[in-house]
Amino acid sequence: MINKFKKSIRAKFTLTFIGILSFSCIASFGLMYLFQSDFMKSIISDISSNYTNEQVNQIHQRSILIMSTLIICVIIGSILMFFATKTISKPIKYISNITKEVSKGNFDISIDYESADEIGRLAKNFNLMIVELKNMEYLRKDFISNVSHEFKTPISSIQGFVEMIKNKDLPEEKRDAYIDIIIEETERLSNLSSNMLRISRLDNQSIPNKITEFSLDEKIRKVILLLEDRWDKKNLELDINLESVMFKGDEDLIEQVWINLIENAIKFSEDGGKISVELKNLEEDVVVKVSDTGIGISEESKERVFERFYQGETSHSKVGNGLGLAIVKRIIEICRGEIEIESCVGQGTIFIIRLPKYFDGK
Repeated sequence: MINKFKKSIRAKFTLTFIGILSFSCIASFGLMYLFQSDFMKSIISDISSNYTNEQVNQIHQRSILIMSTLIICVIIGSILMFFATKTISKPIKYISNITKEVSKGNFDISIDYESADEIGRLAKNFNLMIVELKNMEYLRKDFISNVSHEFKTPISSIQGFVEMIKNKDLPEEKRDAYIDIIIEETERLSNLSSNMLRISRLDNQSIPNKITEFSLDEKIRKVILLLEDRWDKKNLELDINLESVMFKGDEDLIEQVWINLIENAIKFSEDGGKISVELKNLEEDVVVKVSDTGIGISEESKERVFERFYQGETSHSKVGNGLGLAIVKRIIEICRGEIEIESCVGQGTIFIIRLPKYFDGK
C-alpha cells in the first residue's frame, strides 16, 4: 500500500504540498520562538504598568517582523509549489504534444517516458495504442489497395473484350466466347460487391440477428444439393456422414458457413476428387468437418488464410476474391465458435468447425 501511494501522482502533489506547508510553518514558528519569551515578558509588564514608547516600538517592530516573516514564507512556499507543479506537469505537456502528432497521422512516433506512476502507465498504454493504430492504418491501406485491384481487373477485362466485340469482322464464334467471358467477369464483380457488403455488415454485428431452432444436418444437406451442379461437373465423389442435430442459432448466418466451405472444397479439388462432410453431435457442441483431396494449403498460408483478400498460392488466386474464408471466420466468431485448419500441400485440406449447440446470443 505504501509503495502504491509513493507511485501515485496524487501522492506526489500531496507530499509536495505537505512539505511546503511544513517548511512555511517551521520557518514561521522558528522565528516566532526567537522572540516569544521577550514578547511574553513585555505583555506581562504591560499589564502591570503603563506602556512606554520604547516598549510600544519594540512590540510594533516585532509584530512587523513576524508578519513579514510569514509573508516571505508564503511567497517562498508558493514559488516552490509553482516549480513543483511545473515539474509534475511537464510530462503531461509532452504527452499532449505527442498526441497532436498522432492525430495528424504520424504513427512513427512514441513517448519516451518511463515512470511507475500514472503518467508512466499512461505513456506505456499510449505507445501500445500508437502501434495498434499503425497496424490498423496499414490494414486500411492494404484493404483499399486490394479492393481497387479486385475491381480494376474484371473491369479492365470487360472493357477490353467489349472493344474487340465492336470489331465487325470478328467471327461469331469468338464473339460468343468473349460475351461469355464478359458475363463471367460481371458475375465476379457482383460476387465481390455482395461479399464486401456482407463482411461490412458482419463487422458491425456482435450477436446473431435471429435465433431459431432447426435441423443442422438437414441444412447442410440442402447446401450440398444447392451446389450439386458444381461438384457434378467435376465428377467429384461425395462422402456425407451427418448425425441428426437440432441446433439453436442464426440459420441464415450458419448457412453462409457451409456454402463458403463446400464451395472452396469444390473449387480446389481436381476432377474426380473426393469431398467429405461430417457432422458430430456432442453433448454441448457440434463438430463439422469439411475435407477435400485438393491442392492443400502451405504452413505459411494457413497463418493468413482467414485474412481478407488473401489468396496464397497462384492456383488459389485464379478463383474467387479472398473474402469467403474471412466471412466464415467472422460468422463463427459471432456464433462463439471455433475453426481450425489441417492441411498439407498436395494432400487436401480439412476445415474443423466447433459450435455451441444451443447458442442464446449472449
